[in-house]
Amino acid sequence: MATGSRSEEIEYVAGRLLIDPARPPEPGWLRIAGGRIVDMGFADLPPSGPPDLGGADRVISPAFIDAHLHIPQIDAVGCDGLPLLEWLDRVVFPSEAWWGRGRALHDARTAARRMAREGTVGAAVYLSSHPDASAEALGLLARLPMRWLAGRVAMDRRAPEALIEPDRARAARRPVPSVGAARPAEAGRLTVSLNPRFAVSCSDELLAEVGWAVRDGAARGATPWVQTHVSEAVEECRLVAELFPDSASYTDVYDRFGLLTERTLLAHGVHLSEAELRLIARRGSVLVHCPTANTFLRAGMFDLGAARRAGVRLALGSDVAGGPDVAMPRVARGMIEVAKARAMAGLEAEIPRPAEAWRMITRGNADALGWSDGGRLEVGAAADLLVLAPPASWLDEHLIGRLIYNWTSDLIEARVFAGRRVDPARIADGPPAAGM
Repeated sequence: MATGSRSEEIEYVAGRLLIDPARPPEPGWLRIAGGRIVDMGFADLPPSGPPDLGGADRVISPAFIDAHLHIPQIDAVGCDGLPLLEWLDRVVFPSEAWWGRGRALHDARTAARRMAREGTVGAAVYLSSHPDASAEALGLLARLPMRWLAGRVAMDRRAPEALIEPDRARAARRPVPSVGAARPAEAGRLTVSLNPRFAVSCSDELLAEVGWAVRDGAARGATPWVQTHVSEAVEECRLVAELFPDSASYTDVYDRFGLLTERTLLAHGVHLSEAELRLIARRGSVLVHCPTANTFLRAGMFDLGAARRAGVRLALGSDVAGGPDVAMPRVARGMIEVAKARAMAGLEAEIPRPAEAWRMITRGNADALGWSDGGRLEVGAAADLLVLAPPASWLDEHLIGRLIYNWTSDLIEARVFAGRRVDPARIADGPPAAGM
């Protein structure tokens, strides 16, 4: 697989292996071949002698996974003081309109580099509604050593003409082209998803079309992934009720069109009823908690305990640019702080421990995105690793909390993606590197 980065193959990594964040990391080593962990042991040094990376005072962690991010919004962070729908109109839609004017490759490269700098190896992402620009971006992402679940945004109403015209024009053609983006010829670690933006910007016809694509894929034995948003803000929920008067709830809109499956990612879910949570749980869909975005837009405080009691599968996302930070440890911190804020406000709250939050941004998010070989240190897993160099005083029972609350990318001494050491500043440079 081509990587599109300047990288070096790594065979041995050694240090304190962070296998379970709820337990102290154990001294050990990993052997890597073909982009995977092929052997591991619990000793200070591998049998071959000094490792390629690491050391006795280094912590070896799985790299991070982000379950929700908008690549076209990578430089739209920090436009504060607006409620969700007004923020979309005044900040997000103008930002995404630039994608159709030559910004796609620049923004995709910028996003990949910033994510890699903060230790993120994989993400579920949205592109824009522009077919050609999104195809360009998918081509770039497919050449990188990172993992992607990515799709062109589908939308055909209540947005600027530059963003809704692609789907309106596509629907007018005969035969009607696919609602999804085409998969690049060499897709690398990329999976293409269907991304209807949210119910507000999708007509009944467009949602039905996405539903047909889901059913068609399922009939062929490959149910496509769907990414969308649900119940982020109160004014959004009210508008959805007006636009879909025949639906019992916001979640029911998606269910009516066949969009809720085990491969559906629903971002936010701040204002879901108990009935909606039970419906999501029955369908096996994933609710992606975006704490930093919900705080930034003052959308509300997600009830983690209610979702868990209903049996909903959960993931954690940065939601850049609603979320102001691409670093997943700081998003994990946001998850803890939102739960604490609920408790201080007298609301029912389940406050996650740091180890639980760390597990969410590694193994938990990987499992939610269908990457059962990701986010973990074990034989057979993908060799997506971080070599961390925390102060010696942090190596105690509070290690994970110290990492989350003091996070900076300076803690990362080395990043190993797909078995190769990568330099974030050059990860999308020049022609693809051969041999991977």
